[in-house]
Amino acid sequence: MKSITLKKLFLLHSWVGIITAVLLFIVAFSGALAVLSRPELKIWANPELQSSQHVASAQINRLVNEYHKQVPSEFGENIHVFLPSGHNFHLLTLVFESHHGDENYDQEVARVFQFHPNTLALENTYYGPSKEFYANKKTDAPTYIGEFHADLHLGRPIGLILTGFLGLTLLVSAVTGLFIHRKLIKELFTFRRDKGLDIAVSDAHKVIGIWGSVFNIVIGFTGSFLGLATVILLPAAAFVSFGGDQDKLIETFTAIPEPVVSHIKQPTKIDTILDNAHSRYPEAIIRDVTIMAHNDANAQVYLRLLGGEAVASQLLHYKGNGEFVQSMSSFGDISGVSIKVIELMFPLHFGNFAGVFVKLLWVLLGLSTALLPISGMMMWLAKRTRGSSPSLSVQAYARWNRFIIGSCGGLVLASFVLFPLQVVLNYTVIGVAQNSFFGPVFFYTWLAWLLLSVLPIGYKNYFKLTLLLCGASLALVLPLNIIFGVSNVINLNSSLVAIVDISFMVVGIACIFGALKIKNTQKLQAEVQPA
Repeated sequence: MKSITLKKLFLLHSWVGIITAVLLFIVAFSGALAVLSRPELKIWANPELQSSQHVASAQINRLVNEYHKQVPSEFGENIHVFLPSGHNFHLLTLVFESHHGDENYDQEVARVFQFHPNTLALENTYYGPSKEFYANKKTDAPTYIGEFHADLHLGRPIGLILTGFLGLTLLVSAVTGLFIHRKLIKELFTFRRDKGLDIAVSDAHKVIGIWGSVFNIVIGFTGSFLGLATVILLPAAAFVSFGGDQDKLIETFTAIPEPVVSHIKQPTKIDTILDNAHSRYPEAIIRDVTIMAHNDANAQVYLRLLGGEAVASQLLHYKGNGEFVQSMSSFGDISGVSIKVIELMFPLHFGNFAGVFVKLLWVLLGLSTALLPISGMMMWLAKRTRGSSPSLSVQAYARWNRFIIGSCGGLVLASFVLFPLQVVLNYTVIGVAQNSFFGPVFFYTWLAWLLLSVLPIGYKNYFKLTLLLCGASLALVLPLNIIFGVSNVINLNSSLVAIVDISFMVVGIACIFGALKIKNTQKLQAEVQPA
């Protein structure tokens, strides 16, 4: 490749990374945590899920029939059963919907009943617009972080467009990075930690970037698709093929068409269907069940499965009498290579296709991806402090470093603070009322730590304090759970809770140990060391 072309690629690689470095870190770090947000951390965060995530098929069938009798007949046309698997609600949730409204509403309306997964005691009820119920459902710390990764809590379409764009920048950075490093084999194994901070950061940037290049390309591509698909690609497809009618496009490709109600009574065998699905795919998790025309001769039942031998989620179709119809993708019975590729986007992005060990690998790779833009930014800053006539003063260099620590370290601290907060909230605040705490605590912690970067303090001291507080936040989880939690490392009511608590403690101690290894600096000039 010509040197002039390499120079252009290097400039593209540099400026894309510099402009989006902090935002890329934010998305990548929150994405690494989001990988484990469902179901592992969601189960950890909800005591109701810690005792059991399984409800007997016969009990589900009984509850659906019992509560169907308590709602008007039109609410039996569309029933959703959300199982307490750690992927949806923290309670067993029955949603009886009327798509055409009722005497009080001229929009989709729902009557909802929620039960404790273990005791099956009725916990909550709801009557009102369906959209409001789903929008105001109970959240938790890991779910909040996962949703932050999706759209930065900026909403749609702005948040999705931004995260989709950042996926594209990661893709561009990963591809151009491979081209500008011509000594790939040598740089794969070069890490000179004893040659000074600048060289160590440069080597780490190259090693992490090259080893993780395939992962970064996959994450960048899938992330850009997931972010931009619903706000750009879907309207574009509707404009080209359906005259701009997005509802018509969705109706054409929906996997669950409306059945024709016969008004002939016939029991819908929900328990038989659930047992059959478990026997067909014993390793898979049934996330939710949709029942169309319940207890009608034309009833249709759809089960959404995740895991098992399938990489992507599956949709099982049954008739109401328990007869199995077919297994298909979540997009329905649509053939073609493009659909197969599209349905792989989500599992490839979050690593939820081959068990917890792959998810842990995705977490580590995601954290390494988060370090790439920051290490690149540090290289760019350090380069401008060197030489006889540096373009960046010592004071400016320190301010930039404090900004990076305040923005990126502040995000890490704000995320970690939510975990001990979750333990305290589980003991002091009931249900949906917890939702009002996560946003203020998260953003005010982040903002306060970012504003602290304005003060003329040594950036190494600032980084040390950030690590100490991050470590303390995680280390607090285990003792707080021993004091307040239903499940902990002492009573071992849940092995998952014990493992998560111990993991938080280990990471917290590692952060504190790393912070104590950093020497305090007294003078600002001492913080800029030439390579």
